[in-house]
Amino acid sequence: MRLSEILAITQAECLSPDADLDREVNGVFASDLMSDVLRYDLAEGLLITGLANPQAIRTAEMADATAVLLARGKVPPPEMMQLAEETDIPLLSTHITMFETCGRLYVAGLPAAIPHNGRA
Repeated sequence: MRLSEILAITQAECLSPDADLDREVNGVFASDLMSDVLRYDLAEGLLITGLANPQAIRTAEMADATAVLLARGKVPPPEMMQLAEETDIPLLSTHITMFETCGRLYVAGLPAAIPHNGRA
């Protein structure tokens, strides 16, 4: 699924002006606890979180995620925006809840990220 499709499905906006919205996303994981994110294979995936600080971008970078989607209308601080730009990780934002965001993407066919050890 392309980032442009994710934007439409989740009623999100892209906060990264130079983002390539044709990038492919192959899976999704949602969490506000960044240590949980690292337990999953998020390569070419989407991280959905309500954590609006640079740690979310750093975690996405370590996990090789394609993009970060902030749920619940969170507004990223300038240092998060700058880090997203520096790491070329598009930052998206939606006003809907994390639960509904995940549900919409699941119904649209985006699979969940798989745990590194094969077990959740």
